Amino acid sequence: MGARIRSFLAIELAPAARDAAVAAADALRARPGGEHVRWVRPENLHVTLHFLGSIHPDRVSVLADQVGRETASRETFSLHLGALRAFPSARRPRVVSIEIGPEPELVELAAAVSRGVVASGLPGAERPFRPHLTLGRLRDGRFPDASDLPDADADSAVTEVVLLESTLGRGGSSYTPLERIPLGGAITPNPA
Repeated sequence: MGARIRSFLAIELAPAARDAAVAAADALRARPGGEHVRWVRPENLHVTLHFLGSIHPDRVSVLADQVGRETASRETFSLHLGALRAFPSARRPRVVSIEIGPEPELVELAAAVSRGVVASGLPGAERPFRPHLTLGRLRDGRFPDASDLPDADADSAVTEVVLLESTLGRGGSSYTPLERIPLGGAITPNPA
């Protein structure tokens, strides 16, 4: 069967949206308290739709097929990056994030992905999907002051869901696309 792979389904950002998110993170990193955040590397910025955990490699094609069946009727849309915020809440901040929308489209896409995951024989999501883009994780629970920083204010076309493998390393995680699942279309295997 081979070694298990740590994986998740996500939306990747277009370059302009990624640049806007990086600029927002850099501005906050320079603030007092920014040094207490473990920042996500720019190449790793994404919107997680469904974390899978460790799966067998032989499940990848079945998973991609089932998720593709569920997302085949989903229309492409534009994701919008907004304000910096604490996640899950300002009272219990664990993550520095950027608000993303439109919420109805993102929630519906995450639900379709979750249905595909369950249809493939894997477990459904443990908690309800709450749209956000993680910029970093707080080490001490103190959120740097972002009150006067502008919104990221960028858009990114959402045309596919990507199944990513997460490999843990010394410098943090690195992500490798395993499958690209277009909205309203067929699966596009990632070239090896």
